[in-house]
Amino acid sequence: MATLKPFRGCRFEPSVVGNLSDVICPPYDMIGPELKTELQGRSPYNAVHLEGGEQPDPVDPQVGYQQAAQLFRRWLSDGALHQDDAPCFYLMRHAYNFGGRRRQHLGLFADVLVEDYDAGAVLPHEFTREPAVLDRVALLDACQAQFSPIMSLYRDAEGEMQQIFDRVLENAPDATGTTPAGGNAELWRIADADTQAAITETFAGRPVFLADGHHRYEAALRHSRGQSGDQDAASSYVMMTLVEFDDPGLLLLPYHRVAGGMNDEQLSDVRALINGLFDSRPLNPDATPSEAVDEVARMGENRHCFAVFWADDAPTLHTLRAEVDWQGWGQLAVSEAWVLQERVLAPALGDALGDCIDYSPDHDAIVQSVNLGEQQMAILLKPFPLEPFRQIVSAGNRLPPKSTFFYPKLPTGLVINRLDGSI
Repeated sequence: MATLKPFRGCRFEPSVVGNLSDVICPPYDMIGPELKTELQGRSPYNAVHLEGGEQPDPVDPQVGYQQAAQLFRRWLSDGALHQDDAPCFYLMRHAYNFGGRRRQHLGLFADVLVEDYDAGAVLPHEFTREPAVLDRVALLDACQAQFSPIMSLYRDAEGEMQQIFDRVLENAPDATGTTPAGGNAELWRIADADTQAAITETFAGRPVFLADGHHRYEAALRHSRGQSGDQDAASSYVMMTLVEFDDPGLLLLPYHRVAGGMNDEQLSDVRALINGLFDSRPLNPDATPSEAVDEVARMGENRHCFAVFWADDAPTLHTLRAEVDWQGWGQLAVSEAWVLQERVLAPALGDALGDCIDYSPDHDAIVQSVNLGEQQMAILLKPFPLEPFRQIVSAGNRLPPKSTFFYPKLPTGLVINRLDGSI
């Protein structure tokens, strides 16, 4: 099962960089061009300067990675970043607003031993894209540091970790900051040896489930293989933030599909396959995307359901026909995303699937793209429940691309894991 250990984290020094709120950012794959520019302007020390997305230089792809490495070393030398003297675990409490409610969740920053998936200690739920993995490998090789934590989940039905966290939370936090999305993050160092031993022992009997960060995990795995092979070396570990499955502040939101670039035959085939498997009825033509998502969640509580906004027709709601034996398709068929991909989109589009289909958690944006004529259809899904997710991943299965959108995203820059000179 998962092997955890504390590490000597690097953290921003407020006396040099100012307010922590100005130097933290979202994970790299959530940073678009506009947000990247905004964050860069917020502070010369914002973490986006270190890992602000895939490097764009087509002439010399290495230049961006080397610039990040030089900047990281400069921040360490001028005191903008300082490395803790002793190994620690770090506890984060992340509070945020969603759906008109104030919510919060806890996450434990830890070094987790990088192992092949076959070992069963770290369980993936989706496949990766090779260019994205290579991008993260290049950044890791150049900087010898992990700037953002991988979000992973664990099950603590007995509440052992919560008891430990409750004792830690009795103390004042070591750092606080506002996230770019408007949340509030607090961080506690856990330096006590007995508490650290209790945390390590608790995780020794359970696996962790990758939620966000598959590309970074596989980059860490490749980086580790190229190093000494010493299991105690820093390069044999990767920084994760571990969140309990049943934490009330952890949300699993839907990832929607948007389709464009289909020829008439492909679009006709998509329609025919949907109508062959699903009962259809019109949605209110004036329904907003949010109202459609709410209707999908209500109608799909105990069955497969999705809504479609068409560029050339009124929006429709679709529920799987009662006579369809979807259980016979296997365990993954509990997911609408799997049914759509395997029974509708892949058969209709074939090799063009990757060119025609994109994914987004922003239902408003993709419906607007359809209304503007930029795309041909937007497919709005309901969230994928956590317990089926745990069962499917525990059995060694992987879901279709972009089946899950865990929220809130972890802030980058609260703690950085330095691999050279960190032990």
